Amino acid sequence: MTRSYEAPVAQRGFRLGLPDGFIPLPLDDVDLDVESDEFESLVSFVAERFGLSATDESSIAAAASFAQLGSVIGDSGVDYSAIAFYKSPDDPMRPIMVTLTGIAMPSDHHRKSEAVANLLELHGSSSDSTVEEIRLPVGPAAATVTEEQNALVMGDEPIPVLTRQLSAWIPDPDGTTIAVVSVMTNSFQDWEHVCTLALDIFDSFGWEPLSG
Repeated sequence: MTRSYEAPVAQRGFRLGLPDGFIPLPLDDVDLDVESDEFESLVSFVAERFGLSATDESSIAAAASFAQLGSVIGDSGVDYSAIAFYKSPDDPMRPIMVTLTGIAMPSDHHRKSEAVANLLELHGSSSDSTVEEIRLPVGPAAATVTEEQNALVMGDEPIPVLTRQLSAWIPDPDGTTIAVVSVMTNSFQDWEHVCTLALDIFDSFGWEPLSG
């Protein structure tokens, strides 16, 4: 079963089929009052995902954390975001956390191939990412991989945290929009599994008609 998302944007929209397990994040400030409809919906998603009751304190606390995360992500201007937790296929005791974002940006290109060539040149000149062309059901796209090294301080001991992100830059056929769908994780031990998940999501991508 998949959940589809349609992102209304000024010129073009898109849809994604997400595997079970993803929890949509509210991108606006959410009233954390448990009586608000939006927060209750988020709590229900969280409870269903983790097999808890919607009235469980853990469900409510997790939903509050996800609401805050969504607000931070929303400030970056994305159109859609979701988060998922899985068990590593290699070690059932090791969790995998995945964050997904999607945004549709205005563009002015004549052909999809032209847009992809420009994206390959742009990202190829950056030392912060690697890029290559990929072929999706909707056509050619550019895929980038970026990583960021940080440290989480526990007591006096810094713990290295490596965050990696795989993004698909997808030009539309009308020359009006480029969509960027990104999958990010700090579960670097399971990077190959996360990449497989991301590519499946990219393959589910579809364009929506021009909005009126």
